[in-house]
Amino acid sequence: MMSIKRTIIGDDLPNIPWENRPSGCSAPVWRYSKNPVIPRDLIPTANSIFNSAVIPFGTKFVGVFRCDDQRRHMQIHRSESNDGLNWRISPEPILFQGGAPEIS
Repeated sequence: MMSIKRTIIGDDLPNIPWENRPSGCSAPVWRYSKNPVIPRDLIPTANSIFNSAVIPFGTKFVGVFRCDDQRRHMQIHRSESNDGLNWRISPEPILFQGGAPEIS
């Protein structure tokens, strides 16, 4: 099998949480060994929480997370973390506004 060298182009992120590829894993992306990082009930109204998007922002990380309540009603919440592993999710959902009924 031919070895492929992978290169990430961009600025170094010295505070990004990283875990080396598990032995025997050939996938380009692998799961963190201590999953789940975010408990399903991190905010009082949540039944389940899903990582939608996370980016580095200054010296921290910020993200938006889909939080389903006990009725399975889905809402997007903002979040921040100092280390990318311990998250503070806002209990208030992001309120989207728009002119078209299907997006408001």
